[in-house]
Amino acid sequence: MTVSEIAKIAGVSTGTVDRVLHKRGRVSEETRQKILKIIDENGYKPDPIARFLKKKGDFKIGVLIPSVSEESGYWQEIYDGIQEACKNDYASFGFSVRPYEFKRPDRNSLHEQFKKMAKSDCAAFIIAPVMQEEILVLLSEARLSSPYCFVDSTVPGSEPLCAATQNPLSAGFLAAKITRLFAKGEGTFAAIKPFSESFNLNERSRGFEKYFEETSKGKALQKVARGAEKKFIYEAVDSLVNECSDLRGICIVNSEGHFVGERIAELGLKHKIAVTGFDLVPSNKSAIRNGKIDALISQDPKGQGQAVMKEIYKKIVLQSDAQKIINMPLDIYFKENIMEDIK
Repeated sequence: MTVSEIAKIAGVSTGTVDRVLHKRGRVSEETRQKILKIIDENGYKPDPIARFLKKKGDFKIGVLIPSVSEESGYWQEIYDGIQEACKNDYASFGFSVRPYEFKRPDRNSLHEQFKKMAKSDCAAFIIAPVMQEEILVLLSEARLSSPYCFVDSTVPGSEPLCAATQNPLSAGFLAAKITRLFAKGEGTFAAIKPFSESFNLNERSRGFEKYFEETSKGKALQKVARGAEKKFIYEAVDSLVNECSDLRGICIVNSEGHFVGERIAELGLKHKIAVTGFDLVPSNKSAIRNGKIDALISQDPKGQGQAVMKEIYKKIVLQSDAQKIINMPLDIYFKENIMEDIK
């Protein structure tokens, strides 16, 4: 039933029906009750999309993420997913993207970009909470007036509208299982962690150690790299090789697996040491094709961006509840199931 149909049955104008529906303007009590009875008897429900389009404006989505040129293009894929969703699915509703990139793990850079975003006129925010404690402090101080969502990770103690993330503990456990599968016997297995302030990377590392604790199929340790750049990953790999004569596998818990694979190959140790990692970024795809990485776990960064945009659309346009946690699947890739390799 439409507003026009209600007006026709009641013998009034559509404007009168609109005033009753939105409780504005002057309408006699008799007419108001007549219209409400028709609505009740016919189960009328207003169309939120039509109502939104009538008042449509410019709805900017602030995106606070590490520099898209960093970490082998992982953040670029998340940003592309957000951008594509706005352009292809929600442009007609007035959605557009406003980026706020910061240098990870630079605290001052994060604070500067967060404060710029918080002062903006954005209708919603998408945040990569890779610096866990800093984000919690900033959120508590700013008290954002618009809803915010997380991508890549969630943060205990926060209340986002939604979060698109894997279960990081399960992801780390699975990564250990796969690393052990490719290893040449038992020994020491290491998880390289480029950043120590990220909840999901800490949980992946904990999950990695948990597997070996529960299965007794080797011993595990964590190695914190000084950053995600090539020189720091190489430094971490060299340290592990020198410290552990029985090293059988390495998993790096972010998107820089190709650096680990390259260094192990340069040292002539690929036949002894299995290499696994995360994220199907181009450099990792190349490394897995070339045999420098044995397996990857993907968390679909582009899909994360698209998923949080869907929840923002539901909240702002449909005025319905968002899905609190969007669980990204633990997709496993080997050389054989990267389709470009199959001739």
